[in-house]
Amino acid sequence: MAQVRYNMIGPVDVPEETNSGLVLLPTNNTLIAMPFKGANGPRKPEEVPAEFIKSTEDVMDYAQPEVSVKIKTGNPDNAEANETIKFRGGVESFSPKSIKKNSPWIRKLEAEFQASEALVDRIDKNAQLRKALDDPNAREAIIAMFNEIIGELANSLPSNAEE
Repeated sequence: MAQVRYNMIGPVDVPEETNSGLVLLPTNNTLIAMPFKGANGPRKPEEVPAEFIKSTEDVMDYAQPEVSVKIKTGNPDNAEANETIKFRGGVESFSPKSIKKNSPWIRKLEAEFQASEALVDRIDKNAQLRKALDDPNAREAIIAMFNEIIGELANSLPSNAEE
């Protein structure tokens, strides 16, 4: 267990050496908050008003970190999607789950992925369909039917020109 010195302002952990020659990292509750503003951001720390230093959530409410990104869509008609992702509520807002929650485009992409994954799973578990796919003639008929359904769906969906 690490020893803690109290002879200076605030407790400071004294590193404990392990028997393998490694030094355990000291734990500390010091928070250093700097805005994420890229290459043009300030290089000196700024003073945060006292009312915003009670928690990491308060500091993030003050700094309001966000990032603008261009996401490659893979769609030739719309190659990039511009997103501004805001980080609010604490350090957990930098987690992948929170980033997905704050990005409409990533949420849409994840929904499409889950829908296609569910469809593949349903097809994979359908014994009759799997048996039919083993027969080359039946497979061609099934593919032709799927292509016909896709064509009907494409023609029934409203296009951007109809707006």
